[in-house]
Amino acid sequence: MLRSFTSRMVGAAQRTNSAVATSAVRLFSATSTASQVATPTSSTASPSTSSSSDSEISLLRNQLKYYAVAEIKNRPYLITKNDIIVLDRLKDVQLGDVIELNQIKELGSKDYAIQGAPYVSSEYYSIKATVIEQPKGKIVETFKKKRRKHFQRRYHIKPLHTLLRVSELEVKA
Repeated sequence: MLRSFTSRMVGAAQRTNSAVATSAVRLFSATSTASQVATPTSSTASPSTSSSSDSEISLLRNQLKYYAVAEIKNRPYLITKNDIIVLDRLKDVQLGDVIELNQIKELGSKDYAIQGAPYVSSEYYSIKATVIEQPKGKIVETFKKKRRKHFQRRYHIKPLHTLLRVSELEVKA
């Protein structure tokens, strides 16, 4: 049962990927070196020179709105400008601190995207977020029980969060 379920999921994922590949989005793949950016993913050509990477960045820069997939505390977050990100507590920040996000997996717009391998080079973008609040979350109840041992415990915790507002998301020329 499990094997057939995963094969159906893989088949659905392949159909979804083929639909995305046929859409109008042009996807670029950035390699680990800053000067090399590959051609669109529909072709399997080798990485090109820095002049083509500049033209690909300028194509992205001419778009109106950008998004980024940022990795914060080993979790990916899809962000745009003025978004509020709720994440687990960052211990080493205070209210009003400005954080520069530098682990970006993908940078894009409606028509173009640049994917990193594993991250996009920081010379292509500038993303900053401001700490606006560090609240406690809702009460979470955890119930533990060991059967036939007369052991039952209820734990109540309020998880701590940090709220970040994305104040700057720019693609550099």
